[in-house]
Amino acid sequence: MAYIDEINESIARAARLGLNSPGFRATEGELLTQKVYQDIPYIVRDALGNVGAEEVAAQCLSYHMRLLPVLSDYFGTELTYTIGYVSMGKETLFEQSEDQMKALLATGIENPQLQIHAWLTLPTCEIMDFTLPTTYAVVNKAKEGYGSVLAGHADRLLNNVQYRPMLLGEDYLRRIGALIEFRMF
Repeated sequence: MAYIDEINESIARAARLGLNSPGFRATEGELLTQKVYQDIPYIVRDALGNVGAEEVAAQCLSYHMRLLPVLSDYFGTELTYTIGYVSMGKETLFEQSEDQMKALLATGIENPQLQIHAWLTLPTCEIMDFTLPTTYAVVNKAKEGYGSVLAGHADRLLNNVQYRPMLLGEDYLRRIGALIEFRMF
């Protein structure tokens, strides 16, 4: 299934689950240019500071949430916070079914170790994942991947990597208690 079809199914899934979902208007072309790849490390550093691998690993929800407005400004277009899972060949990472989502909506989370992943989707169906390569390297004690960004058109990623969007936006995370809003008084 093409990534845009999975995005559209994500919007339909949100409606079935009674969740708010941002709209998604696909555009043609590519936003991920060589200049972007050169600029991204500095944008991330300026937005988040110098972050160590352990701070990046397993922090996809908050990390991408914090980068969303910064990168939307950089690209001059709205990026979409995307929740789902990743397939790498026969291996599936962070998969959560619609039934599991429905159950968590009813009970909320009990364990902070949530089996879910987040990344950013550009309107061109290109994705940017700032945490998976580092998380994978930390978990597997590998040298490759630390500080890397997985980016490209979702339908043309290398090494048989496939991003599977389940929901768009953060409404699901707020409703299950995975995101906490802080308010200043």
